[in-house]
Amino acid sequence: MKFKDFQDRVLTTLNDYLTELQNQAAKSSKQAALAVANPDAGIQVADFTAEAWKALGAAGKLPPARAEVPFSPRVDGTGRPVPDVCLKVPTGGGKTLLAAASVSRILDKWLGKRTGFVLWICPNEAIYSQTRKALRDREHPYRHILDQASGGRTRILEKDDPLNKADVDGNLCVMLLMLQSANRETKESLRLFRDRGSVHGFFPAADDREGHARWLDDVPNLDHYSDVTMHWFVVKDSLGNALRVIRPIVVLDEGHKGYSKLAMETLYGFNPSFVLELSATPADRPKDKPPVFSNWLCDVRGTALDAEHMVKLPINVAVKAGKDWRACVREALDKLDALQADADRLRADCARYIRPICLVQVERTGKDQRDGKLVHSDDVFEYLLTLGLREDEVAIKSAERDDLKAPERQDLTSPTNAVRFIITKSALQEGWDCPFAYVLCSLAAVTSQGALTQLIGRILRQPDTEKTGIAALDECYVLCVHSKTKDIIAAIKNGLEQDGMGDLATQVKETDNGGTGDATKMQRRKGLETLRIFLPLVRWIEGDKVRDLDYEMDLLARTDPLAIDMQPLAEKLAKGDDDAASHFMRIGLVLETKGQHLKGNDDSDYKRDLLDLLTGSYKGQVVGAMQLDLGVDRALHCELVMENDWQTRVGALIA
Repeated sequence: MKFKDFQDRVLTTLNDYLTELQNQAAKSSKQAALAVANPDAGIQVADFTAEAWKALGAAGKLPPARAEVPFSPRVDGTGRPVPDVCLKVPTGGGKTLLAAASVSRILDKWLGKRTGFVLWICPNEAIYSQTRKALRDREHPYRHILDQASGGRTRILEKDDPLNKADVDGNLCVMLLMLQSANRETKESLRLFRDRGSVHGFFPAADDREGHARWLDDVPNLDHYSDVTMHWFVVKDSLGNALRVIRPIVVLDEGHKGYSKLAMETLYGFNPSFVLELSATPADRPKDKPPVFSNWLCDVRGTALDAEHMVKLPINVAVKAGKDWRACVREALDKLDALQADADRLRADCARYIRPICLVQVERTGKDQRDGKLVHSDDVFEYLLTLGLREDEVAIKSAERDDLKAPERQDLTSPTNAVRFIITKSALQEGWDCPFAYVLCSLAAVTSQGALTQLIGRILRQPDTEKTGIAALDECYVLCVHSKTKDIIAAIKNGLEQDGMGDLATQVKETDNGGTGDATKMQRRKGLETLRIFLPLVRWIEGDKVRDLDYEMDLLARTDPLAIDMQPLAEKLAKGDDDAASHFMRIGLVLETKGQHLKGNDDSDYKRDLLDLLTGSYKGQVVGAMQLDLGVDRALHCELVMENDWQTRVGALIA
């Protein structure tokens, strides 16, 4: 399978780390041997994981963004150092693919074998089910990678499956485990540490006291039965104990969710040989004693996914005026119909199949919560049917009702699947993946935008990670009601940050008129209440076609400012000190005026900072790339002035 460029870079860095880890581990082994042979020499055995990290940093191969964050060492339940790295990759960047490829490299370059045990920990049921389905499918690329690593001897296990030492010795066993099951204090996880009859071959017979004593000497954190007075110890035949002696490779999907103290104690108590974390937003615990940090081996940004055509951009946001949620649903249907027409044209041209889907976020889903005040999933379902959709084209996904469970609806990318609308409140969060989702229609009030933050990542993935060449099918859309534009955009940007793509926040494009979502009535000044005002309409005529003038396309794109000869103007401005000074004041003052309602928003703050920067950076002698000598030594003054300050501030600046 061909990896994306950024995925290749991640795996190359991992290879470099594993090579350095081998070198440093060999040095530490020699130091340990010398320390044993010379107990009085005070020889210190270096932590090979820390030394390998230090060497990688010195070679400039670690993320610059974490240059000031110290390496955070890890030890297992017996006190041995454990290599631990985090691959910081955005949601949709192929973390599972990278995990499978990384396991192959860890087996080869670090453990030096083709068999062994991988404990693959998933954060929730959705991701667990997806991973299990992919790894069990022998035709899936993830399984291909593991089969190549093991020579076709791969076994996919779950926690209740029988476990035999002979299977572990002769195969690459991958056991899937839910994060909750790895938490020692839950009832479910305690089953991992119980004696059970399905774990065989790891420990001696119950009456072999010497054998059990040797195991406890070698692995002191094994659970066991004991009678201290009789000097009798028996190691439990539990899955937890088997893992402790196997020393598995641990893959921690969504690694930031496994950073509680209890989760880390349990995880490293399995005595792992290597821990690979994957996360879009890795976690740190700087207030711990000692502090615990995530060891970022790479830092993949959203722009890397965009460069590889893996995401739909820009995110077009439209907030509808008023509170009519039905109008918003109608507009979502219109948008979906337009996208479907483009998809039909694409299929006719190159046989590529896409069926655009709209996600509708409602306020209520419970069968007893339909009160006629808040938008309920059944309200939207019934309204969509009145708009002409069939029942098989609309699905509800909630805790009580899951229409997507039906076999014919599970694969949303199948041409035989008819689903076009999915109605939910917050059920489509982490782990749900459908690249055909193009439109997010949010009918929830602004106070419910937390769910919108979670849902935004569900419409970002580009089908087949390949642009279509049709602009509308390479972008995604958010339609909202009951909300203010700035709140919606803030929720979307927050969602991008949570998905590790905060650098794509500039790709959020407002397609309404910058309003708040509610019509604002403006009061006219006295004497102008009845005045009829006519605004000019500027048109662009090209051949037989007449359309509205587009400033950027029709004027700005056709103008090369650096090609304009500004020297005559500069010479004129330089004639006489008084004349030059007066002219300079005309071009030496740059004002941006803003309505008071825009005070404090992102755009106002950005422009204020930019104008302040210009004020301090440019002098009268030279202006920008045009190199105009104005013959005066006065500073260019730039300022943003809010509506309430126009009369006082503008007058003072001009005077």
